[in-house]
Order: sequence, then structure tokens, then C-alpha cells
Amino acid sequence: MESHLSEEARWAAGLASRLRLIQANFADDPSSVRQGYIIEEIERALKPISPTRRKVYLDSLAERFPAWEGVRSASQSDVQVGATPLTPEELVERLVQLAPTLSPEARAAYAGQLQAAGLSVTEPANAAVKLSPEVAKKLGLPAEKPLQLERAVKLLVVTLDLTLALDQLAWALWKQLAAARPTIRKEGEFNRLAGPYLSGDGEVSTAQLTQLVERTRRLISAMLNAVGRAGPAYAKEYMRYMSPEQIQEWGSMEKGTFEPLEKACWRKFLQQAKEHASEAAIEHEIQEAIVKATETIFQGRVAG
Repeated sequence: MESHLSEEARWAAGLASRLRLIQANFADDPSSVRQGYIIEEIERALKPISPTRRKVYLDSLAERFPAWEGVRSASQSDVQVGATPLTPEELVERLVQLAPTLSPEARAAYAGQLQAAGLSVTEPANAAVKLSPEVAKKLGLPAEKPLQLERAVKLLVVTLDLTLALDQLAWALWKQLAAARPTIRKEGEFNRLAGPYLSGDGEVSTAQLTQLVERTRRLISAMLNAVGRAGPAYAKEYMRYMSPEQIQEWGSMEKGTFEPLEKACWRKFLQQAKEHASEAAIEHEIQEAIVKATETIFQGRVAG
């Protein structure tokens, strides 16, 4: 129970849990990327807090999430928590100083927010977006080579169509396969968050979208791998009930004193076939094999 905790303590406890989840989900990413997600989540949580109270809240967070102190010390984009709010001139100067350290996504998001507030920000016709070394490597481009903004937006539309279609298809298929026991559940709607994120909504963080996409990617990968595993798994299960050796063993055990073995085996075969070799039974067993393999691969209990 947290009813006895102060308001800032409850705020810090909830935020610390989210930050630890971000640390775990992005443990394999560069520390700078992980720090960026953490700072973004903290800044989003601080928005409704009065500037004069933010230091108290952050101190409470530091008690529950000590790693925050390291992030705060290492980051140049730390939020202002002093008692005196910054003047508009100081805010503009601060933004200009931070601009070179921001990612292309952050710059685009902030520009959209400024434009929505009536501070017109326009891009030249030949505007380009500078890539991070990690993204440039994925695209097979030199790290210093920028992207054309117009083409980047067009590719965004194409990849969004693909992502949304795969996201909906994968989870609908999984819901159908695992209707009896959906142990893997969807944790958010990508199509409902993508639009607000692209428009600069501060309530939707990069970490949130990345986690949703990663969960869908893992599900698709697990189901595709499960198809290859389900065949051998079903064959093994089928042979438990229908192999000639097994039928003969059961026939020997169940035949009457003067009954021929062949007759007893045939009777047992018909009995087993009725239970395990009907169309409905085979469909159910194959589907069950796919579901089990998907769950195993998704949870990382075997190499996917």
C-alpha cells in the first residue's frame, strides 16, 4: 500500500518503475540512446509539476532510482528545476545551445511544437536530416551523408503502411490461434500513438513506440519460427498414438484369449483414429503445436 507516501514519493515510485523498464528493454542499446529515453520520460512526467516543486520531486526520484543521478550529471539537456522560471530570452538561448545535441527526431518534434504555438518554423525545399551513426549503418550509408527530408517523409508513409498492416495482422492471427489461452498480450495500439507522436505530443515518448514495435516484431518472428518447429512437434505427438509399434503393443495388451492379434490391433487402430486422426483433431493438434512453439520462442526459452 502506498497511501501513506507523500505525493512526490508516489510520483517518484511510479516513474522509477517505468525507468527501470526502459533500462531493461534497451539494455543492448548505446548508453546515450538509453539516457535519451530516460530523460525524455522524466521530462514528460515533470510537465504537470510546478517549476518551484520539481527539485523536491527529482530528489525523491533519486532515492528510488539512483541511476538518475548519473544520467542527470552526464546529460546537457537536464531540465531546469530552480525556483525561478527562465525568461523567454533565456529559454531561446538554452534551446539554441542544446540544438546541436538533439537527435533529428527530437528537433523535428520540437519544431512542430513551436509551429503549433504560432512560432513559424519552415524547412527549405532541399532540407536534409542528419542521421545518427547507428541508423546510417542500418541503411548502408556513410555516417556523414544526410537524408533528403521530402524523401524521408515519403518513405515514412510507406513504412507506416507496412508496420500498421503487420501489427494488426500479427495480433489478430495470434488472437485466433491462442484464443483459449492468450499468454502473450498486446500492450498498446501503435496506430493510436504514431499520429500523436509524429505531431509532437509530449505524452507519447519514443520509448513507448519502440517497445510496442519491438513486441510486435518478437511476435511475428516467434510465429514464423514456430511454423518450422510445429511440424516435427506434431509428428512426434501423432506417433505416440498412431505408430504401428504402439498400436501392436496396445493390441497385444487388450486382445481376448482366443482373439487374433491382427483383429485386436485393427480395433485399437480404429479407436485411436477416431480420437486423433479426424480432421478436427489434426487441425487442433497442429494449432496447439504452433501456439506452444510461439510462446517458447517469444519468451526466449530457446534460440529464436
